[in-house]
Parts: sequence; C-alpha cells; structure tokens
Amino acid sequence: MRILAIETATADCSVAVSLGDEVLQLTATPGTQKPSEQVPGLIGRVIAESGCSLSSIDAIAFDSGPGAFTGIRIGCALAQGLALGADLPLIGLCSLRVLAMQAPDGRVVAILDARMGEIYWAAYLRASRQGRPDAVALADARVEAPWSLVCPDGAEMAIGDGLAVALPSDAGAPPMRLADRLPPGLRVLDAGARPRAADMLPLAFAALAAGEALPPESASPLYVRDKVALTAAEQIARRAAR
Repeated sequence: MRILAIETATADCSVAVSLGDEVLQLTATPGTQKPSEQVPGLIGRVIAESGCSLSSIDAIAFDSGPGAFTGIRIGCALAQGLALGADLPLIGLCSLRVLAMQAPDGRVVAILDARMGEIYWAAYLRASRQGRPDAVALADARVEAPWSLVCPDGAEMAIGDGLAVALPSDAGAPPMRLADRLPPGLRVLDAGARPRAADMLPLAFAALAAGEALPPESASPLYVRDKVALTAAEQIARRAAR
C-alpha cells in the first residue's frame, strides 16, 4: 500500500511517499520561493524519485492544521486536486498529532507557535497500535496564550516550536520562554520541532485500514483559531505590554 503525505502547516513544508517498508521524504529549502510554494514541485519530485505514479497511490494524506493559515489551505487544495484527478481518498491529519509522533512512548504535550502571541497545543498518548506507532488524542487541539498553558495531569514530556515562544517579563528581567516555565519533571524533547510528512504515514495507514478516509470533496482545514491577523492597534498594544 502506498500513501502520499503532504505537510504544509508550518514553514518546514515536506512531502513523503511510502515505498513498502521505506519512506522517501523531501523538504522545502530556504530560497526565493516560500516553502508552501515549493510543495507542488516537491510532490512531482517525490513521485518521480520514488519510481511510482499517482495512479499507483492508494490514498493522499494532508496536514489539516492547525497551523499557518495560507499553508494549510494550500495543502488541502493540492491534496483535493490530486485526489479528484486520480480518484483517490483523502486523509486529513491534525498537525499536533503528527508532531507528537516524534516523541517516544508516553504522554506528550505537542505545542506549535501560533504567532500573534499564542500557541496551539494538545496532549497525546504515544504508543503502538496493531504494530504501528500512533498518537492518541487525550484532549482536543486548542489555541491560547502561552502563559495560560496548564499541562494535563500525567504529562511526561513536551515537544514543538511553541516551547520557544517568548513570555512577557518584567523590565530588566531575563527573557523567558514557555519551555522555562513548564512543571518540574516535564521533559522538553525538542523546542524547535515541527510536523514532518514522514510521520504522517503510519497514522494515514491506520486511518485507511479503519475506513476513515474521506472523499476529496469532504476534506477541509482545521483552523482552531478563526482570527488570522492582529489589527494595527492590537499589534501596538501587544508590543507595549512586552
């Protein structure tokens, strides 16, 4: 079974395809093009380099968000277009769940920088299900100010670039990141981690086997936050409060 995975929720856009027990992943590179603008080319390259064709793919997985507003819209639209053209089912996956796949087994809090002084986060149980790695949601994805984060009871570790978000501090006080105010004993795995297309594949395989794939016309982004930008007055007020 072959699945094409498209990850566009953050600046680290990537595309991956399964090749039996092997995975081929390509990632956007810094340059004149925005990462999300490189994704169509990455899709063409990963299919060509894998030696397969779109007609030999069984399903397409895409990162539905939360994440960059433009990025997740582009990813969803690309996945829908390819799926409609090749008559393939789609599998939408939460970016935080995909991020949690980088953690070892246990209870992990996945946190992404939501910009505008906020974070996206959710808690997961990392384990294996039917021989495949999985991340089972313990709470719905949410968006809030980083200083409002209350880690769920039993959380063992945290991962994601949201851990590097700066917190407001008093004048003269050293700068503090979210990672610096986590409860004692909560292990920080990687404060720069972002979702990767390769980590979408085991989740997509499980969803496809469970009959959870969707027809292309039913796919949609997961925004979590409706507001995507601050007004000029809000930006000035936020800077003044720092």
